Amino acid sequence: MEEIVHIVPMGFEIDRAVKPFEKMRANRVYLLYLSKRAGKKRTLDPEYFIKTVRKELEKWGIEVIAQESDTDDPLPFLSTISNIIVQEKKRNNRVYVNMSASGKLTAVAATLAAMYHDVKLYYVRTDGGYAQNEEDILKHGLSIINDSECSFLTNFKIDIPSGAKSTFLVELKNKGKMTTSDIVNMIRENRLKGFEDLNKGQRTASNLLVRINRGLLDDLESNGYVLVERQGRHKVISITDKGRYAGCLIGSV
Repeated sequence: MEEIVHIVPMGFEIDRAVKPFEKMRANRVYLLYLSKRAGKKRTLDPEYFIKTVRKELEKWGIEVIAQESDTDDPLPFLSTISNIIVQEKKRNNRVYVNMSASGKLTAVAATLAAMYHDVKLYYVRTDGGYAQNEEDILKHGLSIINDSECSFLTNFKIDIPSGAKSTFLVELKNKGKMTTSDIVNMIRENRLKGFEDLNKGQRTASNLLVRINRGLLDDLESNGYVLVERQGRHKVISITDKGRYAGCLIGSV
């Protein structure tokens, strides 16, 4: 049975995380919050906002999953949100992403993830102004919402590698560097869709390398996702910054 799932990156907001559920349904809500860092001073306690939002949502019978993520760094946050989306879509659930309950950098990352994975993305408008004192902050968060009005954004296609290229890019993102021998091992383990035929019959090393170059590396290198260098008899493939963003955005595959 299809469930409705919302992903809400959290900052110092309450109304922007809670008010949408006065009009929208949800079976489960993920609250993503900033992991603690030693030496990082904050005048507001992030845990207060997580606990307050959780309490309000649970009153409506909504399952709440609070999950740590480095929302100050777009790369690990992209991985976190993309992995949740991939996981929930595999269960055939409907996914929504709230881009307005945290900071600007988080909003950009949430937008990229939602658009790439083609799930619903919404922004909660502020109609009551902004908190003027501590009492307002503890009750509403930084933004005051009286009548929840959500604007849904139109998704645009984000064109990044798919199929075997996406699988390889995620593996490379996790390892940093790989050789052509590592790619051959992935093929032998049937982990690269579209290369299964290379395990049938006799294949020479040169045949393998031709397919790896033409079917995988040439396109990724020409589009700036990887850097390919020759070291002795092997090619060493390194991931670029562009490749890291793409690998995080793809999520678990």
